[in-house]
Amino acid sequence: MGELLEIWLKKNHGDPMIQLTEAELIAGEGIKNSAIEPHADRQVTVLSKESWEAATESIGESVDAKERRANFIVSGVVLEETIGKILQIGELKIEITGETVPCKLMNEVSEGLRDALKPKWRGGVTGSVINDCLVKNGDSVSWL
Repeated sequence: MGELLEIWLKKNHGDPMIQLTEAELIAGEGIKNSAIEPHADRQVTVLSKESWEAATESIGESVDAKERRANFIVSGVVLEETIGKILQIGELKIEITGETVPCKLMNEVSEGLRDALKPKWRGGVTGSVINDCLVKNGDSVSWL
């Protein structure tokens, strides 16, 4: 079983992410007050700490996972090849809708990071929120 380590909110596109200790999620929309458009397949993003560390180690850098701009940073779960599966964080259920494809901004964080995130879905996953829920750091993370 995994753990929710960090929660990040993007209030406006291009703005710095805001770290939270808990977040309210709305079914079919995502994190309350998020800049992500409601009802999109990409309502939330999830990043594995272990995958991030493997990517940054492969380029010889130590880069904070917040630079990936994912909503949830988790540990103890494998995210690769999980489209259609249900990830549970606390009582929250997220249907995985796809891989978060690394964008060119990752190379602005650290040269070579974009390519380092491509194998094994190291860049994380996107998902749709199934139920209204409050999550907090330390919540358990598992597959249903």
